[in-house]
Amino acid sequence: MDSYMQNIEASVDGVFSCCPVPKSATGGNPRNPNHQIYQIMSDLPKISLPEFESTSLDLIPALVEELRASFNANRTKSVEFRKTQLKQLFYLVHDHADRFREALAQDLHKPAVEAWAFEISPAKDEIQRAIDSLDEWVKPEKPAGIPFFPFSIANKPVIRKEPKGVACVIGTWNYPLILCLKPLVGAIAAGCTAIIKPSEHAPKVGALLHELFPQYMDPMCYRVVLGHKEEAERLLQCEFDHIFYTGSAGVGKLIMKAAAEHLTPVTLELGGKSPAIVTRHADVALAAKRIAWAKFANAGQTCVAPDYVLVAKSIQNEFVAALEKVINEFYEGKPQESKEYGRIVNEAQWTRVAEILDKTEGHVVIGGNKDISDLYIEPTVVTDVAATDSLMESEIFGPILPIITVEDSAEAVKFVRENANHPLALYAFTGENKTEAEYILDNTLSGTAAINECMWQLAVPQLPFGGVRTSGHGTYVGKASFDTFSHHRSVVEQPKWMEYLVGLRYPGLPGGGYDHVTKLEKYLKSGQDPQPKFQRPGEESVLVSLMAFLGASVVPGIVAGTVWLAHRRGLTNVILGQVRAINDNFNA
Repeated sequence: MDSYMQNIEASVDGVFSCCPVPKSATGGNPRNPNHQIYQIMSDLPKISLPEFESTSLDLIPALVEELRASFNANRTKSVEFRKTQLKQLFYLVHDHADRFREALAQDLHKPAVEAWAFEISPAKDEIQRAIDSLDEWVKPEKPAGIPFFPFSIANKPVIRKEPKGVACVIGTWNYPLILCLKPLVGAIAAGCTAIIKPSEHAPKVGALLHELFPQYMDPMCYRVVLGHKEEAERLLQCEFDHIFYTGSAGVGKLIMKAAAEHLTPVTLELGGKSPAIVTRHADVALAAKRIAWAKFANAGQTCVAPDYVLVAKSIQNEFVAALEKVINEFYEGKPQESKEYGRIVNEAQWTRVAEILDKTEGHVVIGGNKDISDLYIEPTVVTDVAATDSLMESEIFGPILPIITVEDSAEAVKFVRENANHPLALYAFTGENKTEAEYILDNTLSGTAAINECMWQLAVPQLPFGGVRTSGHGTYVGKASFDTFSHHRSVVEQPKWMEYLVGLRYPGLPGGGYDHVTKLEKYLKSGQDPQPKFQRPGEESVLVSLMAFLGASVVPGIVAGTVWLAHRRGLTNVILGQVRAINDNFNA
């Protein structure tokens, strides 16, 4: 055992549990009884962080080969090793939560409560869930629907969960911690080795991960690569067994092209213009509150945030007034001074968002103020927006909410199908009208969806998360992450005694051979070819359907079961004699 594993085993005890999270606090803002928690977290002293330094281009291929050698040596294969690494990853986040909070503040001006609620706590939850569930996930799975037939049962069909190999996780900048660690948890749980490349646009988080990984994780199995475009390109020139990318569709296409060189499977988590539909049946005040929260969290830089709103014309004014009210409540009328409102990640992104706002032909009815020196854009609502407006050309990824009026849900659905393509998320606020909600879901397609809510589908860890077509493909979160990095290997094990049944496949039996083609022709003419278990559509009859089922399924099962039982009772010679007699008749 190497010194690394000795140190790890000494540091991880047998009992492992997630640390509790405070449930309440007294005092603070009377509007929000938990405000004191946020204030305390926001006022924590600044902490020193490492500097971002790109990984040497020459080192990257060597790192990948080192991870492949470790995988080929089965270093990551045992479940106990995987659990140990997951526990180490938990403590990496747990022990340095304040440093990650500070890194997120420096990279994104991310409020402390958002850092905790959207990054640090979910990362720990995801790790804990994988540890708790891993024994169940790795079990060989019996395929469903195996018929009662010895040919199918006796060969013990199972699906084994095998690690794919060396994984590459390329993260993004808007949630730079959780969007690196969630896929990594799946790779570790599946038994893969892995390299993660955090985004260079969140340099403090990336540098901190790079510093901490060798202290907590097995360096022969898990590495962090830092860099920009050149380092990413060098990384993608290497051969991986799975690539997981979160980011833009444009870069996603480049990754698909690079992966094609090695026929590497890829998971893409992209984005798109995710609509929120507010119908006349909606609870308008509730819809405004939930949409505003989802849109302006992280300054609008969330892939599943509502990108625009389609609102029924009859309630537009009420909806806009409700938005203005909740925005003032959220940020106490001064978003730029609020410790609960974020900033745009950098000047390039700020300029992009500011330009599309400047070009809009809609009417800015809420917000609109900008300050490049602070990378600040005020929570902004724009009405009278056309489908051809600058705000509708691509995903906004900023704190600007366009409002488009429609007559009804049918017009809203038509707009989504014609303009939104296949968004990552869709939100339908239909109140208690379940028929209308089902209509919207039945006539649109999105990666995920929520009714009378925004972004809450991410809060259910049992739900796989992923896009569809232009918003991505593949899923992750919880078991879905484990499955993404696992190869589902179909295996059968044929017992010796089955030779008495399957031996008919060979071109020649003891006592004389036969012509396969002639045998097949006679078999088909005999009427013994499997018959359908159903009637032709339009000619259904309950009695005939039952007879077809018995003839095609139950009877062969009984016959084959009798053969197996005969074998168990020493009557195989008798059965084999009958088989030979049948064969002789076909050869005659």
